[in-house]
Amino acid sequence: MMRENDLAETGKQGIAYVLVGGGTALLELGLFQLLFELVKLPLAVSNVSATIAATAVNFLLNRNVTFKSTSNPVRSLVLYIVLFGANMAISTFAIGVLVGLGLPSAVAKLIMQACVVVWNFVLYRKVIFV
Repeated sequence: MMRENDLAETGKQGIAYVLVGGGTALLELGLFQLLFELVKLPLAVSNVSATIAATAVNFLLNRNVTFKSTSNPVRSLVLYIVLFGANMAISTFAIGVLVGLGLPSAVAKLIMQACVVVWNFVLYRKVIFV
């Protein structure tokens, strides 16, 4: 059973996690638009650059602000990258299954995004940033 302090800390981390995630999603979108529309870089270069930059900021903010981790940063980074790859593989597969079952692609994508947000929070808190 969770103690009141643990519950309060989890709540604070949850709020910070959502703010960091939302902020870095906006950063990714804005950087993509800046690189593609204004700088006129190729679409793939713009997307990869924006994704890498936002992912790096997300890692640093979650590590240092959300979870205030003092664990080995290389260990955390390796686990973070592994989880990123697993999320891509699992969500891509699951979206395909859900679309195959007749769900609209946007609904399937939203379902998987929600799942990733939830399990990432748990894994960040219990495995990656401990």
